[in-house]
Amino acid sequence: MFVSHTGEIFPAGFPSAEVRPLPDDSVVDVYQNHPTFQAMRNPDQFKGRCGICEYRFVCGGSRSRAYAVTGDPLESEPDCVYVPGKCPP
Repeated sequence: MFVSHTGEIFPAGFPSAEVRPLPDDSVVDVYQNHPTFQAMRNPDQFKGRCGICEYRFVCGGSRSRAYAVTGDPLESEPDCVYVPGKCPP
């Protein structure tokens, strides 16, 4: 979670979709209850390779990079070279 100097709340510090402005909203409430944050904490909602990866509950990938490249924070981590289901070389 990133809160800008003007009070906007973002999922991360990378360029990302604004979730809510402050000070009207509680940071804790936004983090716990906003659908974007709830989805990002649930690896079963990840898409693409991240969605089928056996390490998604441990790794989670970078939701910020996924958003920056695809416009969707639930998409696959674009810099990950791991292929789910295959052992590393």
